[in-house]
Parts: sequence; C-alpha cells; structure tokens
Amino acid sequence: MEQKVNIPYLKIGMYISNLDRPWIDTPFLLEGFHIETEKDITTLSKYCSFVYIDTNRGIASTNIIEKASSKVQHYLERFLQGGKKKIKYEVKTPTKKEIPKAKTAIESATKSIASIMKNIKEGGDINIGSIEGVVDPILSSVVRNPEAYMWLSMMKGTSDYSYSHSINNCALAIVFGRHLGIPKEELKILAIGLLMMDVGNVLISKEILNKPGRLSDGEYKIMQTHVEHGVDILKKIKGMPGDAITIALTHHERFDGNGYPSRLLGTHIPVYGRIAAIIDCYNAMTSDRAFNSAKSAYSALQDMYNWRGTSFQPELVEQFLQCMGVYPTGTVIEMTNGEVGIVISQNSTRRMRPKIMLLLDENKKHLLEYRTVDLTKEFKDSSGYPLNIRRGLDPGECGIDPTEYYL
Repeated sequence: MEQKVNIPYLKIGMYISNLDRPWIDTPFLLEGFHIETEKDITTLSKYCSFVYIDTNRGIASTNIIEKASSKVQHYLERFLQGGKKKIKYEVKTPTKKEIPKAKTAIESATKSIASIMKNIKEGGDINIGSIEGVVDPILSSVVRNPEAYMWLSMMKGTSDYSYSHSINNCALAIVFGRHLGIPKEELKILAIGLLMMDVGNVLISKEILNKPGRLSDGEYKIMQTHVEHGVDILKKIKGMPGDAITIALTHHERFDGNGYPSRLLGTHIPVYGRIAAIIDCYNAMTSDRAFNSAKSAYSALQDMYNWRGTSFQPELVEQFLQCMGVYPTGTVIEMTNGEVGIVISQNSTRRMRPKIMLLLDENKKHLLEYRTVDLTKEFKDSSGYPLNIRRGLDPGECGIDPTEYYL
C-alpha cells in the first residue's frame, strides 16, 4: 500500500516508491529505494516536500497526509483558476428567523465540545457520533442562512477561548465552504476538521496556551507539538475522516513554505489545509486573547489581503474576501457624508455595497430614528452627493458596540 508522507516524518527502513516531482530532477539513481541512513532523508528534504512510501516493502508512517477527497480537491483547484461553482446555495430562511436557531446550535455546540475536550484530556474514548452531534446543527443553520452566524460571531467573548475558537472555526469553515460551492457532505468533513484541528492543545500546558507575552523559542517549539498530538488523537477516533486528520496536520503550513511542521510549499499543501489556515488566522485576529485584543473584521481582512501570496494562496484569499464582504456583517463603518452605521447584511453580487443600518449623523450624534440603507439601491445622500462607504471603524470607535444592535 502506498502512503503520502511529509519529509519530517520519514524514518530509516521506509521504502520510497515515488516523489512529488520527476525522479530525473533529483540525484537519485534508482526509482525506488529503501531509506538506509539519515543522509538519505536529508537529501530528500532538499528536493521534496513529501514523498510516497510502499508499506509492503518497508515500514509504515504514523504521520501521513491522507489522500484527499480527489473529486473535491480537483474541483476546488479548477474553481480557483476561474471555473464554475459546483453548488450554488440559496438562502432558505430570513436572517431574523434563523438567528435564534443559530444561537441555540452554537451554545449547545460550545457545551458539547468542552465535554469532548475534557474527556480527551482525561484519556477517555471519543466516538465520531459525538463530534458529528456538534457539527450537524451548525451545518444545517449555516447552509440555510450564513448571515445569522455572522451576526452571532460579533458576540464572541474572552472566556473559554480554545472552545469558542474551535466552534467559530467550524462555523466559519461552513460559511466559506458554502461560498466555494462545496457539496454538503464534504462541508461536514471540512467542519469536523476545523472543529478538531487544535485538539492537541489539550496536552499543552495552560501557562503556554495563555501566556500574555511572546513565547520563548523553547515554548514555541512546545506549542508546535500540538499538531502532532492532535493527529495522534484523531487517528484513534474510529470513523474520523482522513481529510479531517490532514487538516489537523497541515493547518499551520503556509503558502510560502514558512509554516510548520513540514514547511510544505504552495499547492503541496492540501487544499483543505490551505482553507483551514485562512480561517484559523482570521478567527484568531478577530478574537480577544490573553496576549492580544481583537481586531475589527475590516482590519483583519486588510491584513489577510496583504498576506496573499506569502502566508496564503492568493486565489483563496480573494474568495475569502468575496465570502466575507469587504465590510463583513457587523462592521462599523463611516459613510462618505460622515454618517456612521453598521453593516447588517451583504449583497452577494456587489460586495462593496452592502445593506447598512445608519446610527449617527454627520456630526456623530445619534439619529432620532435609525434607518436602513441598501447601497445597491441608494447611490446619493440627502444632499445629492455620491453615497459610499469611506472606511471601516475599529470596535468601540464612535462609542458604537455592534452587539447592542444585534437583531
């Protein structure tokens, strides 16, 4: 049987059956050989990001990149190069009606994931059904209407960051996957992977996880081991999808090859790993943590855009921006006439012109009556000047807390 293996997980005794590039581009004289020395591994690392091993002719690996769902992998690669969406989802319920259902799903999921993580930390057995029980209600809600979750995401708190981070990763993965046109059954696998990819953190000390300052080099190396711990934990869960394990293994890889644990480069990173990296980073930046305050969604997206081609695949970043909107739902914005409001929903075809709830007048005084403006229908202000969004504001700027205007 053939396994795809990251270079850092190669061991003496494995049989190399194929490379990630033509044999002729390497110094190896034989197309297939046993690893006999550490020098063999060092030489492989100079030319390859991953290789294939034949487990019938040598020892197997415990840390592999599973063969991804080839249909989804190939579909997404084609789509990112300008193809058509496989599935075009429609909004099935109004946002106001969906929000209570989404809220119930998120609250229930947060309690359940806390219990699952506690059980794992104590060495208990976990079945895939309990994990699916967390994912399924969120999946159903987001598929019906993703805007409901986007409103709820503004209400992230500072307690139980690791649990809320996992739930938000899961939900945002569904939001993004829905936008990309991934079929529902594959959305579920993506969501499971994002929910569980940081499970290895249960074996990292609280002192390191919650350290308010910069980690030392030694602490950072310990922190990085959560990837290997997570892969080992997920492999023990019967029925865990291979793609979900791959997400845990690759979500800290970076497009320019400067990630970990394997320093995979570009599209050598499985597409679900590339997606997970974007979601994980965005979610972290927009959350309050022990060592950092939350950025606005608008500022976080600006950073993501600046990191395209280095940390993240440019085509995926562009799709993520389209998914979230230039001014994501819940963003406090200032209009060109000085009025201030909150983005309350996106217009799928014109992301620069969402629907706005105006709260402050041009002098930054509260309006007597809040009013809603759909920028796809209103192009001028009351004075006849062009009406556009001037800029996004940071949380708390102008004294506005978006959660107070939660639908």
